[in-house]
Amino acid sequence: MRVVTSGQMRKIEENSLQYDMTYQRLMENAGSAAAMFIRNTFKIEGLNCMIFCGSGNNGGDGFVTARKLIENGANVLVALVGGEPKSDEAKTMYKTVELMGMPVLKLSESFDKVMEILEKADIIVDAIYGTGFRGGLGQWEKAACVAINNAIAAVVSLDIPSGVECDTGKSAPDAVTADFTVAFDSLKPVHILPEGKLKCGKIEVVEIGIPDEAYAEITGMFGDIYTEDVLRSLKKREQDSNKGDFGKLLIIAGCNRYRGSAALAVTAALRCGAGLVTLASTKPVCDAVSAGIYECIYIELPEGGSQSISADSGAALLRESLKTSTAILFGCGMGNNEDTERLLKYIVKNTRRPLVIDADGINVMAANINILREAEGPVILTPHPGEMARISSSTIGEIQRDRSGTAIKFAEKHKAYLVLKGHNTVIASPKGELLTNHSGNPGLAAAGSGDVLAGMIAAFAAQGLGPFEAAAAGVHLHGLAADKAAKELSQDAMLPSDLPLYVAKFLAENGR
Repeated sequence: MRVVTSGQMRKIEENSLQYDMTYQRLMENAGSAAAMFIRNTFKIEGLNCMIFCGSGNNGGDGFVTARKLIENGANVLVALVGGEPKSDEAKTMYKTVELMGMPVLKLSESFDKVMEILEKADIIVDAIYGTGFRGGLGQWEKAACVAINNAIAAVVSLDIPSGVECDTGKSAPDAVTADFTVAFDSLKPVHILPEGKLKCGKIEVVEIGIPDEAYAEITGMFGDIYTEDVLRSLKKREQDSNKGDFGKLLIIAGCNRYRGSAALAVTAALRCGAGLVTLASTKPVCDAVSAGIYECIYIELPEGGSQSISADSGAALLRESLKTSTAILFGCGMGNNEDTERLLKYIVKNTRRPLVIDADGINVMAANINILREAEGPVILTPHPGEMARISSSTIGEIQRDRSGTAIKFAEKHKAYLVLKGHNTVIASPKGELLTNHSGNPGLAAAGSGDVLAGMIAAFAAQGLGPFEAAAAGVHLHGLAADKAAKELSQDAMLPSDLPLYVAKFLAENGR
């Protein structure tokens, strides 16, 4: 199902004007479609319907809905919220309602009367605000929303429940909580984001006559990750393929204390099809990983003062690999110390390849987030909420209250791709795109899961997937592998080290 932002929807409507469509016709179609949905959902003949209409185009849709419902035998009252309509199209629809002799009351002048009639309403149509709502509710808009929420009648919102922001799903206090939402033409972010979706009730998408050609210039994604899209994005192996065709991934990870982090990232990358995987780390880490993983190339780097990679020596020894690799993963289990910070600064400035930064790479960035401005190539960050709080100077509570909005704002501000991990992991791009993942389970809440995910994302980036697509593929397959592991091993007993094999099993089951 297509999902578009408020700006994209405006552009689609504007594009439709080139194909014998008018704004007035779109409004007529929208209101008519909403009325048809209400007629098909309720036996409306003889029912009492209260239509709350705002002063914008959403109110214009409401006037059309009112007209169509009264034509089909409903008892209809229109309550004007915030004054008379402002746009020419909404004014035209309002005049038509007046000519029909339909009862219309202004909320600011007849509040008590409207509340009295509302007590007898069977159906309420919320047409106060549409996609343009931002910030807080006005005085009379708030009064109307409170009244709607307190009423016993079924509530149908047109396009978006009033008081909820279209692109973030963020709700103002007292925003309408609908039983049904009639989405015009396309789903909007509010319809799929967890916070906004709760306000929408059952969502019905209706056609309003926009021609297919009107979507031609609309790019970007804002929606859920689907398995079929991920499988379609993965690079296929032709009969004459060789290892060089599937990328050269450089993984800079691990320290003496966290040797397993490097092993998990390397295994995940290999299981996700990377052609050549090189691990650059200290000798103890390389020795530990090579004892069990034979398909990897190893670059031993000198130790620094914290038994982690020495920044100065490491930079010199990595110079050539940074040029020849097709993607780089940095940070898994490296330790939060000065050497890690200095080495990250060097790598950010000296590669144009996709760079995945995880764990301690993110932690050391918190003191100097502006290092991202110096990146020569695309950067993918994979923080959990605690790490996200550190790099955004926020709190975990604030992050969790608006995960999608936080991710979008950060990605746009810092020109980076962001994977905000957690239940329903979200992926944001610098263009304001957002994808939400629904695979996975609480069995992933274990140390090492993030190392596996980082290796998967980096492997897909190394094979040529764009940063956004690589992140989506890694996140979704990581969750699917966890779901398969949980079925066989249980959420309690499954381990992060099990996940790469379950990724392989899932790919095999799907003909890869």
